[in-house]
Amino acid sequence: MTQLLPHTKRKPYHPVVINILKKRSARVVLDAPCGHGWLGNELPRVEPAALIDGLGLWEYPDAVPAYRCVQEHDLDEPLPAALQGYDAVVCGEAIHLLKSPGTALAGFRAALRPGGTLVITTPNTWHARSRGQFFLRGFHSGFSPMYGKRRGEYITYFPFSFPQLHLILTQSGFRNVQLHDVDEPKPKRPLERLLGWPGEVYCRRKAAAADTAEERDYWTQAGSKQSLYGRWLVVTAQR
Repeated sequence: MTQLLPHTKRKPYHPVVINILKKRSARVVLDAPCGHGWLGNELPRVEPAALIDGLGLWEYPDAVPAYRCVQEHDLDEPLPAALQGYDAVVCGEAIHLLKSPGTALAGFRAALRPGGTLVITTPNTWHARSRGQFFLRGFHSGFSPMYGKRRGEYITYFPFSFPQLHLILTQSGFRNVQLHDVDEPKPKRPLERLLGWPGEVYCRRKAAAADTAEERDYWTQAGSKQSLYGRWLVVTAQR
């Protein structure tokens, strides 16, 4: 097993991201934000030729040599124009923490080479337990009121589901949006299957009535177990 950096806990989506980058032969990768550097620690062990640059604001890798370059940057601001030609950009567990996700997506698209891959991971708020909490409290799981918190603390702004993430990606000029499976219980509890079943039926009917293969693929992904019951979203899109 790969030895993780200090302060880095292995998450269920980590191997999914690594596998995506390996399958797509990503040799030059932008890790934005890089956090404590789990990607820089793991990817070179799988793809020794991979070069990784990192962007950080509040957290930085403990082992900077794993990265070709690490620089400070606020992802709510436009990316530096010099960041170009990447095979892949990985935005892990951050898009829900941004006040201006559209600004970040525009920068990621500009940083990618034509045909390059954007990988986004974010908590999924479409699973039954989160929707139940929204019904009872008005806030999704992990998105309770952040009253009193200040910039630099953990503040969640936008709760994403697969349909919402698909929308913002396509409206930002990306194509071929795909949801990837994460090895986790789906559903986590039996009651969630009961609560999520109407959504399965709805998406299945929409897929059957779709006019195009693209529309059918969208509803099939929206109605998948990862979308309806998973706690994580790992989504790729191409420039």
